[in-house]
Amino acid sequence: MSIQFVKRVNQSTYLDPASDFALKTVESEIRYDPLTGRISRVFPFRKFALPKHDWTPFVEQSKQRFCPFCPEVLEKVTPKFPADIAPEGRIKIGDVTVVPNLNPYDKYASLVVMSSRHYIPIEEIDAKLIVSSFRAGLDYLQRVTAIDPDGSRYVSMNWNYMPYSGGSIIHPHLQILAGKEPSNYDKELIAASDDYFAASKNNFWLDLVNSELKNGERYLGQTGPVHWLCAFAPRHIGDVIGVLPDKRSIFDVSDDDLNDLAVGLCKVIGYYNQSNISSFNAGLYFANTENRGFAVHARIVGRFTLFPLVGSDFCHMQIMHDDPWTIILPEVIAEELKPYF
Repeated sequence: MSIQFVKRVNQSTYLDPASDFALKTVESEIRYDPLTGRISRVFPFRKFALPKHDWTPFVEQSKQRFCPFCPEVLEKVTPKFPADIAPEGRIKIGDVTVVPNLNPYDKYASLVVMSSRHYIPIEEIDAKLIVSSFRAGLDYLQRVTAIDPDGSRYVSMNWNYMPYSGGSIIHPHLQILAGKEPSNYDKELIAASDDYFAASKNNFWLDLVNSELKNGERYLGQTGPVHWLCAFAPRHIGDVIGVLPDKRSIFDVSDDDLNDLAVGLCKVIGYYNQSNISSFNAGLYFANTENRGFAVHARIVGRFTLFPLVGSDFCHMQIMHDDPWTIILPEVIAEELKPYF
């Protein structure tokens, strides 16, 4: 069973006021996710030049407000875990601290405070920071899974970097979730991967890697066993996937795997920085041992604001219609990003 990369090119016409109202034809694309079949819109293809964003006013303003993650108050104001999860109250690995989320999204929800530093500029994000944070998040997930396997069957690790990503606190942190039900997206991914395996006896994610390797347009490279590629049907600008073949659950992932994932993410983040993409969302996706069609993978997408209005990059298409969109072809992103690998 081969991976199908399907797209439809649309042509729209209008009388162009920039050319004395001569007839002009422009193209857009609708692409279909090769796993789920969901559509993604790419329009009109152009280089999107973002200005360099200065976070200084935001950071300085945030320092004047209360931050529960700064070291002088963290021990006093953040909650502690029950003894069955963490007898020590909070999970700590080096400079990283894991605390319960006061406003949980699911039965088990924690926050990984990634550093004692209140603000880490995008150019200073390194693999060590990411590895220790991922390791702490996995530690939490493995603990809750051990005490309540049914109530924490579906897990994820999520990162909102800086306000354009939807993050409400400047201080770098991860959102860790575990619950009895998967998110809508997780459910779709796992089910579609299982269906693919049932139909073909192959793992979709390994087939995807091999197809992108053969195609070459969107394949970026490897960090250890992790294969990196630009998504054919992107969820947003600069959508990059890192696939860890032969790993399915949180118990399969080693510290070496976390390091290889972190190194690749740093390469993408470095590209974002050079491209003035100043914010991003990232996630680590897991399934369970029996989901033979699945593979652990990371996904990262850039976030930006619509200058000069400082408007959101999410609009009616994503919120009201659940249709992702971007204005740069994934193949263009890949061409620019390949040198980083």
